[in-house]
Amino acid sequence: MWSSVSELAGQPWFVDVLGLAADWDSSRFSSVGKWIRAIRRRGDSRATKQSYFKCLATFVRETGIDPDKLVSLSPEKAREAIQDFCDRYNNRGKPRTAHIYVNYLRSFMKHNGKKDLELEDYSWRRSKKPERVPTKNEVYRMAEVSDLRDRAIMLCAFQSGLRNATLRALTYDDLRDQIESDREILSIHVAPQLKERVPEACKENAEYFTFFGKKASEALRLYLAERKRRYGEIKDDEPLFRSHSNVADAVARSQPITEDALQRLVKKAARKAGIKEWRDVRFHSLRKTFRSVLDAGLMGGGQMAEDDKEYLMGHVLPSQKAPYHTANVQVLQERYSKLDWGGEPSLTMEHARKRAIIDYARLQGVSEEKLREIEKIDLMTTTVEDLMKRLKPLLERKSRRPQTNGGMPTYETRIVLEDELVPYLNEGWDIIKELNSGRIVIRRMSEITDGLEEA
Repeated sequence: MWSSVSELAGQPWFVDVLGLAADWDSSRFSSVGKWIRAIRRRGDSRATKQSYFKCLATFVRETGIDPDKLVSLSPEKAREAIQDFCDRYNNRGKPRTAHIYVNYLRSFMKHNGKKDLELEDYSWRRSKKPERVPTKNEVYRMAEVSDLRDRAIMLCAFQSGLRNATLRALTYDDLRDQIESDREILSIHVAPQLKERVPEACKENAEYFTFFGKKASEALRLYLAERKRRYGEIKDDEPLFRSHSNVADAVARSQPITEDALQRLVKKAARKAGIKEWRDVRFHSLRKTFRSVLDAGLMGGGQMAEDDKEYLMGHVLPSQKAPYHTANVQVLQERYSKLDWGGEPSLTMEHARKRAIIDYARLQGVSEEKLREIEKIDLMTTTVEDLMKRLKPLLERKSRRPQTNGGMPTYETRIVLEDELVPYLNEGWDIIKELNSGRIVIRRMSEITDGLEEA
C-alpha cells in the first residue's frame, strides 16, 4: 500500500504508529498518554510534539517494540534497545540525530517512571557546514533547468523569502482569487493559522505579508495550468505545490510536500545549473538570496527602509511597527515592485523564445524522455530557427494516433511494482487497480506509428 489510513485522512504517518487521536491529545497506548500529558503541562508547541512523536514512532517502526512494551522492559533491556537504536544513527554519520533521539526517548521513559537508564549521549557539535548562497541570476539558471513545479517553487521562494515550512503550508485557496486574476504581483499573508497545516509555518507567530514577484507569478500559473491538465481541477484545500513522489493521488492532494523534498529539488537544480558547490546550496539559501535583493537597493536609486526589510523577512518587529506594515500592504507592494529582481539567465529575447517552445511542448504532454532530448538540442543551438530545424526530425520520428476497435479506443495494460510506477505516470499511464504485494495495474491508450521508424 502507498499510505496509511491516517495519511489518506490528512494525518502524518506517526499518528497510526502511536495510536494518536486526531487532535494528538490522547493515545491508545497508556505510556504515550502519560507523555502527552507531561508535554501539555510544559506548554510545548505542536511543532515540538511532532518532533517527539516522529522520534518515538521511528523507534517503534525500526525495532518492533511498541511504547507500552518499551516501558515494561527491565531498565537494562530498555537501555540496550534505546542505545542500539540511537547508535545506528550515530554510526551512519548522524550524531546530531542520535543526540536528539536519545534525549527525546529519555524524556518518554522519564515520564513513565523510568528515570535512571544511564543512557549515553553523543558528541555532535562540529564546525558549521559551509553554505553556498546563489546569486539571483544563478537562481534563474536553476529554475530554467527544472520542471514546471520545481521552477515555480524556487522562483516563489526566491522572490518572497518564505521559509521552507511556510511555503509548504500554503494551499490553493490562499491565492486562488489572485491567481485567477491578472495581477502581476501576488501578496502572501503569513499568519499563525498556517501552523495548523505545518507546525513550523509561522515562526514566533509573526504575522506579515510578502509577495511573489512577476517572474514567480508567471511560473506559478504555468505550473498550475499543467497540474490541472494532468490531475484535474485543484480543490481549495489542496497544497499549492503537490508532491511528485510515489504516493496515492488522495495523499498528494491532502499532504503538503515534505521538507526534504524541497531540499533535494534545490540541490538537484544547483547541480544541473553548473554550480560547483551545489551540495552546499540549501532551500534556506534562497531566502538569503532574497535578502541580498532587499539590501541591494531600489531601481533608480535609494534604499529600502530597514523596517520594511525586516517585515518582509518575517522577523518580529517592535509591537508598534508591525501593525503599520500589515495595514499598508499596498504601499509595501509598491516599494517591493521597485526592487531589482534581475532578468532571465540569458538576457536575450532569443533565449526566452526558445524556452517558450520547450514550455509549450511540456504543456502539450510531450514525454519526459523526449523533453530531455529537446533540452539537449536547445543547449547546442543559438537561434529559434536553428532549434526548430533540429527539432523537426525528432518530433516527426514518431507520429502517433490512438488505435481503435470498431470506433472504440483500445488500451495497453501492464502490471508493475510500486517502485516502478513514477516513470510510467510521467509517460501518461493511468492507475487502474492496486493488487496485493505492492503490484499495480496500469494502462494507457494504445498507439500505432505511421511515419519513420525509430532510428
